[in-house]
Amino acid sequence: MTPTRTLAAGARGGLRTFRPILASVALTAALAGCQTVEQYTAPVAAIPNDYRANHPITIEEGLATFDIPVGRETPYLATGMEGNVLAFAGGFMSSGSGALAIVLPTGTPNAANAASIARQVEGVLVAGGVAPSVIEYRTYPGGTATGNAPVRLAYVRLAATTGQCGLWPDNLARNVDVNYANFGCATQQNLAAMVANPLDLLYPRLMTPPSAARRSNVLDAYQAGQPTGTDYPAPTAQTGAGQ
Repeated sequence: MTPTRTLAAGARGGLRTFRPILASVALTAALAGCQTVEQYTAPVAAIPNDYRANHPITIEEGLATFDIPVGRETPYLATGMEGNVLAFAGGFMSSGSGALAIVLPTGTPNAANAASIARQVEGVLVAGGVAPSVIEYRTYPGGTATGNAPVRLAYVRLAATTGQCGLWPDNLARNVDVNYANFGCATQQNLAAMVANPLDLLYPRLMTPPSAARRSNVLDAYQAGQPTGTDYPAPTAQTGAGQ
């Protein structure tokens, strides 16, 4: 019976020795599996998959300009150009900039006409609400060969900008699980171009005060026991050109 017990003890000892070996093999395989997953996912996770991170909108100082054409025989500001000057003046006043420059060409055949038009432009700016103290006159060399050098209006403002679009550094066939480099660039550029106040992209504005007239009407109607809602007219039926 002794040999049987010896064999049984040896078998149990071998089993105890074999179990740590199995555990070690399993742990090694698990670690190897984790290393394999990390090896393939780390490069993908390192690439931003958000187009707002790939093409961020930045707030920078930019130069807003408006050119007024001046011919050799046109010493007066065109009537239709006054509205454009007023629109540019409105943008200047809403930008918070402290100076609006009227830049004149020098040394050009139309320099005299440009000076005459610049004085008219100043009058339009002042009539549009621009303070005369913030208007500055500056010059730039136009050259003797330039016969139609413009009068330029310019001021410094905050502008929302993005990087250049249309870049394709990678082959799209090899792109896996991430957005391609140019994805979302046009959307970001359009948003940057359309925003009226670039500071709105950084923080919200304060709420405007409520309408005192509307509030008074609602309170009067409430105290009189009348409906406080607004009655909107029903839409009228529209007929097409062929009806």
